[in-house]
Amino acid sequence: MNRLTATILDFSAPLPDAIYWDASFVVNFSHADSPFYGECAEYVARLKAANTRCFVSALTLDEVWFVLLQLFVTRDFAPRKFWKVYEQNPAVILAYLDQIEKITAQFYEQSQVQVLGIASRSPLGALENMRQFHLLPRDATHLAIMRQHHIPAIVTLDADFQVVEGITIFTCNPNLLNASTPA
Repeated sequence: MNRLTATILDFSAPLPDAIYWDASFVVNFSHADSPFYGECAEYVARLKAANTRCFVSALTLDEVWFVLLQLFVTRDFAPRKFWKVYEQNPAVILAYLDQIEKITAQFYEQSQVQVLGIASRSPLGALENMRQFHLLPRDATHLAIMRQHHIPAIVTLDADFQVVEGITIFTCNPNLLNASTPA
């Protein structure tokens, strides 16, 4: 039996002092066609109004860029899938770089948002997180970055972090919120 150990809160809960942004959250507030766009965009506005310290890592941005490229190419070349289009024409991504660059620039323009790098010892912490919580490498690295910077909260729409003790998850994903409700 997999016991939940993270504290899971919805977007109406009191805001933390500091919060780490997962790629699933960033994609949802950056892409109007995303299923949780409205909720995520409102939460960003709430964080901004409260001047909450927000952190996003270079790894998060890498994930966001890739997901957005997949979404844009799949939308514009349907029913063809991203990899088929990209394999035939790698330059297809150029049409979307200005939009992705604009989204990225917004992180650097907001004073309460800090973009974090990956420290040289983060991979060692990630390996420990993989052992302890059975996380996949990217999620384990996100957690290592959070711990390195003493960030106790994450905003995500993914269930992967729910097994991590000692963190607080903020989400609007009803599946994740329902998983945290005692039976």
